[in-house]
Amino acid sequence: MAEARRILVIVAVFLALGAWTLALSPTPALADEAPAPEEAREGNQGPLLCPPMAAGGPGTCVAYGPSAVLQDWYRQQWQPDVDLFPGVRLTDAWFQLPKRLYYAWVKAEKAVLFRNPADPDSSPRRTIPHGFLYVSYEYSRRFGSKNWLYVGDGFWIQESDVMRVRPSTFRGFLFIEPPERPFGWVRYTTVMPRTGPGWQYPRAGTVLKRYQKVEVWDRAKGGRWMWYKVGPDQWVPEYTVALVFPRTSPPPGVPSHRWIEVNVYEQTLAVYENNRLRYATMIATGTGNFYTRVGVFQIYEKLPLETMQGSFLADRSDFYYLQDVPWTMYYDGARALHGTYWHDNFGFPQSRGCVNLSIVDAYWVFQWAKEGDWVYVWDPSGRTPSR
Repeated sequence: MAEARRILVIVAVFLALGAWTLALSPTPALADEAPAPEEAREGNQGPLLCPPMAAGGPGTCVAYGPSAVLQDWYRQQWQPDVDLFPGVRLTDAWFQLPKRLYYAWVKAEKAVLFRNPADPDSSPRRTIPHGFLYVSYEYSRRFGSKNWLYVGDGFWIQESDVMRVRPSTFRGFLFIEPPERPFGWVRYTTVMPRTGPGWQYPRAGTVLKRYQKVEVWDRAKGGRWMWYKVGPDQWVPEYTVALVFPRTSPPPGVPSHRWIEVNVYEQTLAVYENNRLRYATMIATGTGNFYTRVGVFQIYEKLPLETMQGSFLADRSDFYYLQDVPWTMYYDGARALHGTYWHDNFGFPQSRGCVNLSIVDAYWVFQWAKEGDWVYVWDPSGRTPSR
């Protein structure tokens, strides 16, 4: 007990000395008082050094080492820790089809559909000409030693004749507020920016990935290409990104505050309502002789599902058959906006004249659009015909 009392007395003495020392210490300066100059601070060993991930604008500390990069980013009005982009991606709940469907590419040289897969030799059948063929199916069953897919209308196809496909999960942005600057997506698998607007500048040390969102902070001509600044000291040539340049009023020839804008050169689509950008995404338009014609049109028919087939050459070597294309909106003869399950090449011309969207994007546009809505198709390069 005596030893415990001794310890308590020692602790009490130390606490009393600590309180007395604090009472004699100088009072800290108030927040609105100017601090003492650097050279007057006792024990000062030099300027305050920023930690590597310091947040805050220039002047909060001296930028040395890794923090120098962050301080330079702030000087360029670039804040890596804050993303103020007003666009949001739709959730997977928007991946909707009009009914329960799956899709497959027909790889067989001669596609044969059978009424009775349990006895295919005596079954009524239908043959699809060789070409670019995709079918939809509702379910699969096993008959005998083979798997079969039910493709509708009472017909089945042997599973060994097809390859199942998974539609792209890409989707654009829904806007709550208008974006402050042009934006878009990376087109290629990887893009390595330069530190300036031209190939003569060194690589920036960063890598951009396909479908990554970018914003345009500046632009400059570098050689034959326009270059866009998409980050601090990160410049990319125009063909590596697909961009949207937001409008605040209808384009030429559109007499409405509602319209869909298709930019053939950029391979982007933008939806406007009340002269404000509502939705934007990357698309795939026509290629070669099957171009997407420029002009001003109106949606004249909407179909939840549409089977598309045809050919343009005399020998029908270009025959195509696309079963159950979802969310189709016809606006220029046989040209339509529609969902696409057979490729994931958005950002590049790909179609036979239609405007290909991912299924998520097509579903949103289909829900928004009405028959009679305006479609403005244009090409800033001037190379796409209007007839």
